[in-house]
Amino acid sequence: MSKLFFFRHAQASFGADNYDALSDKGIAQTVLLGKYLVAKKFKFDKIFVGPLERQKHTFEIVKDIYKKNNLPMPKPLMVDGLKEHVGHIALDKILPELQKTEPYIKEMVAKTKANPKRARANRLLVFQHFMNEWVEGKIVVDEVVAWSDFRNNVRAGLKTILENTGSGETNAAFTSGGTISSIAAESLKISDEKVVASLNFSIRNTSFSSFFYSKGNFNLFALNELPHLPEEMITFV
Repeated sequence: MSKLFFFRHAQASFGADNYDALSDKGIAQTVLLGKYLVAKKFKFDKIFVGPLERQKHTFEIVKDIYKKNNLPMPKPLMVDGLKEHVGHIALDKILPELQKTEPYIKEMVAKTKANPKRARANRLLVFQHFMNEWVEGKIVVDEVVAWSDFRNNVRAGLKTILENTGSGETNAAFTSGGTISSIAAESLKISDEKVVASLNFSIRNTSFSSFFYSKGNFNLFALNELPHLPEEMITFV
C-alpha cells in the first residue's frame, strides 16, 4: 500500500497584480510547514509539483528546509494536471458583463461602493456565486479553460501520479485547493460539480490531504489537515 500527500500552496497575493506570487504570510506559512515535516520525519520517495509559481515556490521553501537539516528531498516531477482552475481569470474577464445582467452581482457591487471596507469580502462572495454558475455551464467564458476541461486535466494528472507511484511508496504533490478538491472527488466518486467546487473554499493554505493507493484503489484517508499553523496564520486564498 502506498500513501500520497497533496499539499495546497501557501497564501497567494489575492488582489495584487500577480496573484500567483506567495505573500509574505504565505512564505511564513510554508516555513512552518517545512519545519513540521522535518520535525515529524516525513520522508518522501517521489515529489510531484504543479507548474504555477505559487505551487513551485511552496515546494522550494520546503525543499530548502530539508536541505538545511541534511534530509533528502527527491527531484520533483512537474505535472501539468496539478494546475489550478482559472475561475479567477474567468470572473475578471466576464465581470463587466455580469455587473449589468446578474442581479446578485449588481447588488454586491453596489454594497462595495457604499462600504469599500467590504471590498475583499464581497469579492469572495461574488467569486463563490460565479463559480456555482460557471462549473455547471450556466455561465460561459470564452478563451479560458472551461471547468470541465480543468477536471479532465486533473484526472490526467492524477493518472500520471498513480502510474509513477510504486508499491509501498510515500509520495507528495504540491498543488492547489481546487485541484485537491477535484482529486478528493475522484476518490469519493462525487459527480455534482457544485459540490466539488464548494470543497475548494474549505481547503486551507499549506494544508495536506492524504490518500491510500493499492491495487488500483485510490481512497481518501484525511482531508485538509493543518497541524503546523496557529489560528492566526490560517488563510484560504
